[in-house]
Amino acid sequence: MGLRFLADCGRRAGQRLAGSAAANDATAVVAADVHQGDNPETDRKYAGWRRRIFYSIFLGYACFYFTRNSFTYAAPGLRQSLGFSLEQLGVITSVFPLAYGFSKLVAGVLADKFSTRVFMALGLAMTGVINIAFGMQTNMLAFCGLWALNGVFQGFGAPPCAKLLTTWYSKTERGTWWGFWNTSHNTGGFLIPLLAGYCVRRWGWQYGMFVPGSIAIAMGVFLFNRLRDRPETVGLPPIEVFREDYPEGASPAEKEKAAIAAGSVKGNGEAGGAAAAAVEERPTMSTKELLLKHVVSNPYVWLLAVSYFFVYFVRQGVSSWAHIYLLDYKGVANAQEAAFRVSGMEIGGLLGSLASGWTSDRVMRGRRIPVIIAWMLGVMASVAALWFVPVGWRYVNWLVIFCIGFFIYGPQMLVGLAGAEIVDRRAVSSTIGFLGWIAYLGASVAGYPLTRLVTSSGWGAYFVSLLGCSVTAVLLLLPMWRLGMRPKGQANVADAKKTAVAPGAPATVAAVAAVTTGQRVPAEGAPALATLAGTGTFTECGLCAGTATVIRLECGPATPTQALSCRYIETPCPNCAGKGFVPDSSATVGAS
Repeated sequence: MGLRFLADCGRRAGQRLAGSAAANDATAVVAADVHQGDNPETDRKYAGWRRRIFYSIFLGYACFYFTRNSFTYAAPGLRQSLGFSLEQLGVITSVFPLAYGFSKLVAGVLADKFSTRVFMALGLAMTGVINIAFGMQTNMLAFCGLWALNGVFQGFGAPPCAKLLTTWYSKTERGTWWGFWNTSHNTGGFLIPLLAGYCVRRWGWQYGMFVPGSIAIAMGVFLFNRLRDRPETVGLPPIEVFREDYPEGASPAEKEKAAIAAGSVKGNGEAGGAAAAAVEERPTMSTKELLLKHVVSNPYVWLLAVSYFFVYFVRQGVSSWAHIYLLDYKGVANAQEAAFRVSGMEIGGLLGSLASGWTSDRVMRGRRIPVIIAWMLGVMASVAALWFVPVGWRYVNWLVIFCIGFFIYGPQMLVGLAGAEIVDRRAVSSTIGFLGWIAYLGASVAGYPLTRLVTSSGWGAYFVSLLGCSVTAVLLLLPMWRLGMRPKGQANVADAKKTAVAPGAPATVAAVAAVTTGQRVPAEGAPALATLAGTGTFTECGLCAGTATVIRLECGPATPTQALSCRYIETPCPNCAGKGFVPDSSATVGAS
């Protein structure tokens, strides 16, 4: 842990390179209490806002499932009342995923351009209005048009949530919080049958649409009041600065700008003064530029998207047809018994989302891909078990489907999270929308095409297709196995500070204060820091001058517009292994 602290010192010192006078002045005014633990008042304010943001998006997204699944549980009453056939109900149902998948792509792009607060609140309120209007209709064409429109506004839910989670929660904790948020749709999916079913039985099918719609409108107003787009709008520093938890590969210049921005918003959330002048504003990008530069041109996004297609095929294939398989092929006695055996899927999904998020944060230190692959292996084992477990083993069947839910909902959550973390923050919602669009294409293939396969080739083909899609998803994810790994020698700054500082070392206070406030470490402070860390005596690395990194020029092949393409690459210093300091037996120990 001492070496981690020294690496932090060297890295921080190297980031303070000579620059413009404005930048130097700005650095001087960066507040010293923008980091977690520096100011109790700031800590309390940040914690309060993070709780507020989280419970708002959790409740809001659960309500999106109220207005998404309301028709499913009002449909039996509608069919009996209006005399619709099963095929007519199927047509109404089929328009939704097509509209929803396309909407997630478009809404994701728009959410990056507009306020996530307004976007999510408006989308939820509109789904409520559409549900109420749906309950007033009796015409087949009106039903289809309104339900397609509901699919459009349903796409306004997930992209804003993804963006809020990336702006209010840092990388090494985001998987856990994302996992908790991902259980909101399990919560909504569990409650809506009870709510809509009661309303239909008590007052008629129309109220199965009216009541969820009214709740959604009220929740939309609630979201507009509760949500804020980012910490800076309420006078708080960016989350990366506050928790000192930067994405892997962040350059010293990017960290410097983030720290200066934090100083500029300290107190009232308004940029101003020398600090604001020193922060170079990112140029506004058009929708086309955003998609082409950060989404479509990113090969990792494409790998995630295609793997998401197969993940959603498996998820939709099990959730839509497992109970039919139990009735038609396994010979389960009745629909109620089949429903019991598949009821564990949502419970398993809730726990699997939490477990996968926690594992990717705590065990894998922010790496999502290995966890996704491990969970997909679990999906394969569980699907095979469903195929071969005897029908008489009632509770084993329930447990197997519970396991399918546990393992499939983890990848469903983490693929979106991985996509959000590998792109520029301005493109998070666009990326989530793009991934969602591809995913729901997979879900649509798990509908009519899958049923045709089962009809022509039997239920064995059903399981072969599920297992084949799971294997394909794993193969697509393998090239990204190392995605999210920290460079050698890089450590979490907050953890290093917590573990390195020891009581009873007053001689090191000045050096520690310099690191804590983001200033250059005094030359005489290096031996003192080494003593504090308890690792011997050190001197500044001569190769990297204490910065812990070296810069090299890398040139690649020519492009159509360039004779030679070159760029600077920053890598951990090979001499000090990215620490910034090297052992020096002649150094003075215990500076006073």
